[in-house]
Amino acid sequence: MHGTDITNIKDRKDANARTSAVTIQKWGGLASFLLAVSYIVAPLIYLVGDLRAAFGPFAYDLADLLYGPVWATSLVTAVYALRERIGVSAPRRMTLALIAAFVTAGMMVSVAFIRSANRHYHLLHPELNLDMSTLVLVVWTTLIAGLIATGWFFLGWVQLLIGSAGWTSRRLPRVLSALYLVGGAAALFVYLQSELEGLVVALGVVVSIWQGILLWRAEAIEPQAPEQI
Repeated sequence: MHGTDITNIKDRKDANARTSAVTIQKWGGLASFLLAVSYIVAPLIYLVGDLRAAFGPFAYDLADLLYGPVWATSLVTAVYALRERIGVSAPRRMTLALIAAFVTAGMMVSVAFIRSANRHYHLLHPELNLDMSTLVLVVWTTLIAGLIATGWFFLGWVQLLIGSAGWTSRRLPRVLSALYLVGGAAALFVYLQSELEGLVVALGVVVSIWQGILLWRAEAIEPQAPEQI
């Protein structure tokens, strides 16, 4: 095979790799926008929804879908895209962030499934008056609060690792990296101070929208030297 042919094959492979990288970035951008929507819409439904209304069960099912499978899938996709964007600049931290994202996703999906199963059981058996049982409410609230706090805890590590990797690699804007670090630090302590959840959600919306724009407009990323520590 001539040297020119080898060069052409290598160029085509490089072009395909760049195209694939840009496609991943686009998906990461879309996932980030879905994260922002889930952060806003699902809690709003839980806050103002009326289960006894005509479309009450459907609205709550939608909230469970958004704050469970949609949120979880979007988080993992966005973190994977960020891992590709930051590239070899911080591979260990971004791999840990992706692992933590899977754990976070598992926690949030579990919360959504438990909420949905519990709600539908209540609706199917109104004669039990489970919503009037103090014991049921205490167990339910404790279980859900514990799972949510666990999810926020691991999300905190996701954000801290991304913020650190983005800051040192300069693959993310400094302010965005700083927001990741602040949000991650707050998320770690939601289990101690539930009031921090509002801050984590607000920063999550801002970060997700900014990140979505950044990833959606992304072009092929040139490789950098791997991190040394």
